[in-house]
Amino acid sequence: MNNSDRILHLQGVLNAREMGGLPLKNGRVVKHRKIIRTGRLSNLTVDDRKQLKDVWNVRKIVDLRNNREVAEYPDMSLEGAGYQQISIIPGELDGISRQDDGMDPIDRAIIRAENLHKNGGAKGLLESMYGQMADDDYCADRIKDFFDMMLDLEDGSFIWHCTSGKDRTGVTGGLMLYALGADMETIKEDYLYTNIQNRQHRETVLDKMKSKNASDIRIEEIRILESVDWAYMESFFEGIISKFGSIDNFLSHRIGLDDNKMKMLTEKYTDKL
Repeated sequence: MNNSDRILHLQGVLNAREMGGLPLKNGRVVKHRKIIRTGRLSNLTVDDRKQLKDVWNVRKIVDLRNNREVAEYPDMSLEGAGYQQISIIPGELDGISRQDDGMDPIDRAIIRAENLHKNGGAKGLLESMYGQMADDDYCADRIKDFFDMMLDLEDGSFIWHCTSGKDRTGVTGGLMLYALGADMETIKEDYLYTNIQNRQHRETVLDKMKSKNASDIRIEEIRILESVDWAYMESFFEGIISKFGSIDNFLSHRIGLDDNKMKMLTEKYTDKL
């Protein structure tokens, strides 16, 4: 399918796209105008709010960020939509959360890159985070909360997001698509589309770092941090399989998606071809 058709053209939101139309193995597709993944909603414009309310009928916002991130950049309210924070990672991961201390954002990025380089690098940070989401009981409980909120939605659509809509949103999105019946190629295509959709934002940040004479090493750390790599998701799924025997076992036994709940998810969020 043409992934560009799924993009929500919001002025103040990064990485916004719906999941509708993605193909599923069971002869169905993800239902249109029901599930939307984005970055944080702290900079919604008036037009953004109008589009989300009137066109997309958003009734629920699920925020996967930690307390520090939410305090720094709180989501703006959206008329008619409830809000719920379920911080999917315990604690405050430096390098993932964005601390706003009044510093120029590009200067902050340069400092963050230096800190990352001294402490295992952005790749190491992301590998650790994906590994934690696969193994940590706290994370599994929050993933369960996420699916419970999907099941509780009565009408309209819902948005879920983290900061850039790529890692925590990517993991939950991958599990969601799997539960709905997508194959790994579809899950991979949606996950990696973030690199295409966020390209302009990422390149703008890197160009501004260059203009401030940031070193190649620092620029590379931010490039890695602002990108996704399928190897991270593969390691996440491998961690789930190692611990639970299969992704299906994880969803049914740990997350509680029994046959009845799987049927409810299918009815709420998929359509026949």
